[in-house]
Amino acid sequence: MTTTRPLPYLSDQDRRLIVLVASGARHPQIAADPSTAMAADDVRAAIETLLAKTRTSTVLHLTAWATAQRIVTAPVHSTGALTVKPQLMPRLSQTLRGWSAGRSTSELTAEWGIAPGTMRTYTKTLLTQLGVDSQPQAAVVRVLCGLTLLSTIDPAWATEPLARDNRQNRLSR
Repeated sequence: MTTTRPLPYLSDQDRRLIVLVASGARHPQIAADPSTAMAADDVRAAIETLLAKTRTSTVLHLTAWATAQRIVTAPVHSTGALTVKPQLMPRLSQTLRGWSAGRSTSELTAEWGIAPGTMRTYTKTLLTQLGVDSQPQAAVVRVLCGLTLLSTIDPAWATEPLARDNRQNRLSR
């Protein structure tokens, strides 16, 4: 992956916060983690600061960005989606692409003119098909299985999925 923007300085605490957010941890869980060293009331502000620092717009966008940057390297639980590329219906794929690009669920719902209940059904179906239990984990799996073009996450990046080095069966840049 070639980027034109340098990776922002991220402290160990920033990186741990990113990993916790990407794992789908809720604010109380993040505050309870000894490595974050923050009060529960400070978690939202810390995430907002991290969004600004990384130039991402939503938690799902941050998660996709962090996965492409190799800060997040795997989903919390193993999933078959990483070995067999999932075949998603077009609307489900559009939903994941929107999340990776920084669009919120409510923005996508309004743009497509669908009911919030329909979007909840899409989300549940996506989580099931990808074998994950949270939207951030869906973003991680989407990037790792090559379903997201890097340019979707950041227009300055290559128009290609995150590459895998098949010789060593690991991700490579």
